[in-house]
Amino acid sequence: MRIARIYGMEFRVSPFFLLLLLAYASVGLLRETLLVFWIVLLHELAHVAVAGCFGIRAERVELLPFGGVASFSEPLVVSPAREAVIAISGPIHNFAFAFLAAALERSGYVASGLARFLVETNIAIGLFNLLPGIPLDGGRLLRAALVPRMGPVKASGLAAAVGRLVGLGVLVAGGALAYLGRCNVLVPVLGGFLVFAASREARMVSWARVRDTLRKKREFLAAGTMVVHLLAAHETALLGDVARRFVPGKLNVVVVFDRELAIRGLATEVDVLRAMTQHGPDAPVRTVAP
Repeated sequence: MRIARIYGMEFRVSPFFLLLLLAYASVGLLRETLLVFWIVLLHELAHVAVAGCFGIRAERVELLPFGGVASFSEPLVVSPAREAVIAISGPIHNFAFAFLAAALERSGYVASGLARFLVETNIAIGLFNLLPGIPLDGGRLLRAALVPRMGPVKASGLAAAVGRLVGLGVLVAGGALAYLGRCNVLVPVLGGFLVFAASREARMVSWARVRDTLRKKREFLAAGTMVVHLLAAHETALLGDVARRFVPGKLNVVVVFDRELAIRGLATEVDVLRAMTQHGPDAPVRTVAP
């Protein structure tokens, strides 16, 4: 559900997030509920601010039961270093906020009860988001570490699988603890949403490379020039392996060589991606340079 649009950035709230807030408000925790809403929003805005430093525009911020998700104008998966920095900015913000609240409490500027709530909530949100599974920040850090070795699609699939395992663990453990009366019944619900969100993220990642290529195409047509990254590939190299070596932000051109190291042909990344959709990632690169 959209609640606002500011400077071209859309703010959305999941209906389930609203139900979660209403559930806490109904038992007399309205102030705490609004503070949690604000903390989660600031966490996402930290991602947005750091992404802006890289020239990446945020298109949408959505608040979900487990936190929030920011969507950007370009897929972060194609640039692991930038994704890692943007991902870690959220937990760092939470830990800094907790430190500030504790400092203000010691200085007497904030009541101890409010400061304790701010410290505990920020630390909890920061640590929870560091769990190694997409769509959490820890999952994005895991994916950023894996992309150079296995490419964005496989890395995203593995990080999403870990995210589903994390969500399943929270679901099972939370359900058992809730049954024993040791935790809130919303904890297993949180685990279920993690499983759902990880599965959704895995489906979306397969389009990340395509979106990046389309973005570069628009930039190239608008500017008329663009830095080219040349990639040499033997005619028997697999399309998927070639695509994993594409460099974000540059127009990738593949020079296809035959067994005698003679140039067999040239192919752009658009040609490679089109061939992958038609023949699959395990087809040889000579498919685009017959």
